[in-house]
Amino acid sequence: MQNRPLIYGPTTRSTTSYPGFYHWHQCCEILFIHEGNGFVIVNQKTYEMRPGMMFFFQPFQLHKVYASVSEDMPYVRTMMFFDPHYFNRALLPFRSRQAIFERLWKSARNTEPLDLQPRLTYLEQVIAMYNDKCKTGNGLVEEEDMTLLLLHILEAAASASPKQNDSAIELRPFSYVEQIMDWIEEHYAEEIHLEAIAERLHLSKSYISRIFQRETGGHLSEYITARRVKQACRLLQNTEFSVERISSEVGYPNVSYFIRLFKKVIGTTPFKYRAASRELE
Repeated sequence: MQNRPLIYGPTTRSTTSYPGFYHWHQCCEILFIHEGNGFVIVNQKTYEMRPGMMFFFQPFQLHKVYASVSEDMPYVRTMMFFDPHYFNRALLPFRSRQAIFERLWKSARNTEPLDLQPRLTYLEQVIAMYNDKCKTGNGLVEEEDMTLLLLHILEAAASASPKQNDSAIELRPFSYVEQIMDWIEEHYAEEIHLEAIAERLHLSKSYISRIFQRETGGHLSEYITARRVKQACRLLQNTEFSVERISSEVGYPNVSYFIRLFKKVIGTTPFKYRAASRELE
């Protein structure tokens, strides 16, 4: 995720063959269709693709997009990939919209696309404004604007989502890797021992390390470091906390070690990173 909670693909237009392929992501994905015809396969079910459809792909949800494309029938879409943990917290003040978000993210029955065709004009205006922000900011957009974009999308989704009792949501079975990531999300600011994760998941330490690397392509220790450094970057950008306090809040009581690690991962020291962020602002 390039140390950002949301990776946004500006609206893209294709006029040549787009066969698609099966794939999945560790994060969530939203695919919004502006123009085009074809189909999307999710969990072995096939859904028609047409203007105004929004597909929400959960983490590790296998899917394939096939668009029937020609000069007269282009495939125009907007895609975004995001960290659901971050936005679930960011949406806390907006309880009804957060409930919709959690259903999309966690529900076992979330495969049906949302038909937002009645809100197509509204969403295209929202997306156009966000595209403009991306252009003026050279691709860098404030996290507040990212949350606002998602709120607009959820506002449109609210009109297409059936009313549900939140307590009755049937949660999908989370993969082991998602459960590991969830545990780290809760405990990254603490001292982490593999034994604690193994006890939580009732798995052996060796199996946890093996399955995490197999499913993500990276080591568990690298993921923990990335998560901590990501939070450190946010605190450096958005608070006046001292580097010593930030080091402690992201799980590194030894500030000297934290500074060396931060420089290794980001390429500069926390002090220079904060100064560069302020200059960009």
